[in-house]
Amino acid sequence: MFNLKKLTLIGHDDIHIWTVEPKKLMNNDLLSTFHSILSLDERQKVDSYRFRSGKHNALITRVFLRFVLSQYATISPKDWCFSYSDLGKPEIANLNTGLRFNLSHNDSLIICAICLNKDIGCDVENLSRKISIAPIAKRFFSTKEANDIQNLPSSLQVKGFFERWTLKESFVKATGKGITQGLSSFRFELKTTAAKQYREDINLYTDNHNKRDNNWFSALLYPDEIHCIALTVNTSQKPKIILKENTHSMMLKLISLI
Repeated sequence: MFNLKKLTLIGHDDIHIWTVEPKKLMNNDLLSTFHSILSLDERQKVDSYRFRSGKHNALITRVFLRFVLSQYATISPKDWCFSYSDLGKPEIANLNTGLRFNLSHNDSLIICAICLNKDIGCDVENLSRKISIAPIAKRFFSTKEANDIQNLPSSLQVKGFFERWTLKESFVKATGKGITQGLSSFRFELKTTAAKQYREDINLYTDNHNKRDNNWFSALLYPDEIHCIALTVNTSQKPKIILKENTHSMMLKLISLI
């Protein structure tokens, strides 16, 4: 029987952000065990990926979520069940824990944001990724956001772009509407350009960019030199954000308990 003696406690105004590097979990025996933990539907989705890298990230992302949730309740990672909205946003289906979560990933980092009873969204980007800023900003950003990026020093424009892009993604994931909401229908304003590992000097404007929306809290985190994490949660209060560590060790420990 699965029994994790020490559960992770989460307060009403807490947000926990868990991270894992998929390339650190490559052992074939371990991956086979991970695959067996998934539901039949999840295994079929993972196996449908054509390329090995996509298949690997899909597997680690789904298993990672199960292992993280099992930090908060005495349920084996394999026993969690999920339901999905029409736009594909997952929720816990088999237990009323109040836990809400959101996932994001790229090739080098997977993140999971956890809170209680609030709509939440997160997004992660690699700041070293090569992009063409101007055409993307023109299509998906408000005029004010595009101008704010253009007015930054050239050395900060890529970072400024990804900060706003991840914030937008985190918001539409929190609302559950996805890109159907229209990324240019709202805008984010960052008050400063100061280099920090964490920043919350961020305003969200909705209603055709005319109204500052104080019902949402957003933050940016930089867990290392190349990644930017955006977080948006439906609350007017400032939450306590905790970046969790040693996730790889946690997953290996829980494997032994299954």
